[in-house]
Formats: sequence, C-alpha cells, structure tokens
Amino acid sequence: LNRLTPYRNSSNDLEAGLILGGPMHLARPGGSMTMSGLTCAPPLGEITGEALNSIYYYVFFPNFLLSLHPDYVLTHRLDRLAADRTRVICEWLFHPDAMARPEFDPSGAIEFWNMTNRQDWEVCELSQQGVESRAYRPGPYAELESMIAAFDRTYLEALGELQG
Repeated sequence: LNRLTPYRNSSNDLEAGLILGGPMHLARPGGSMTMSGLTCAPPLGEITGEALNSIYYYVFFPNFLLSLHPDYVLTHRLDRLAADRTRVICEWLFHPDAMARPEFDPSGAIEFWNMTNRQDWEVCELSQQGVESRAYRPGPYAELESMIAAFDRTYLEALGELQG
C-alpha cells in the first residue's frame, strides 16, 4: 500500500461530522491501486488533472467506506454481528464500457485489496484482543490517526457521551 500511495502523501478535506476523509496521492502518476501499480480500466468519466493521480477515501458514518480511484470505485460496508465480530462486504465498481472490453481484467485491483484488507483485518483482530484485556487503558492517537479520532468523536456524540 505504501509503495503505491505513501502514507504521508494524503490530506483530509472533511475532518468532522458524518462524512470524513480526503485524497491520497499516487506515487506513480497515472497509476492505480492494483498489484502491478498500473490501471486496470480506463479512467472513470471525465477525470482529468490531479484527480487522475489521486484516490479519495471517505467514511460515511457509521459503517460505509467509499474509495474513489481513477479507474474504479471500491466500497466497504461494515455490518456489526457482535461486539467482537463484523462482516465486511467489499464491492468493486467499474464503468460498464470498461467491463464490456474483451481485455478487461479487474483481478489486479481485487487481489491488491484482498491482500490489503486481510492485513488490516489482522491488525483489527489483534487490537480487539488487546482492548478486551483487563489491563487495557486507552492512550492518545498518533497525529496521523486524526480520522480515527474524528470517527471516535462522532461515535461518542451519537451515543450522547460527548458534549459538543
């Protein structure tokens, strides 16, 4: 992931409220979030300029992630099953014209996100184990985790546990 979109190469244009997120810039101009780093489909719509070299990541509170890539859209829907269990449904959306091409092959994007998601989920599972410990004490977020802190604030506000 960091090879394709360096983690310090991002910003947030929505930092409070029910929609959070912003752009992250690709390391390789004209690239994409695929196993090869190359696009797997033509650009969506009328995308030009900086947008061709950026992915826009947004969280729609409470359970939807929208990732706008130059060549596809990726969504994640998180369904809470229990306090320690969540079902994540990922969907990749491509322009119908791209899908109609005989050479269309989305596997590079799907494989990339399958690998990345599984790594992220493992970290989430380990974090959940730590939070379940009686010894757990929450600490401050790192500066680069501002979106997680913003999500926490929105969640606490929704529960009525945080005074605005």
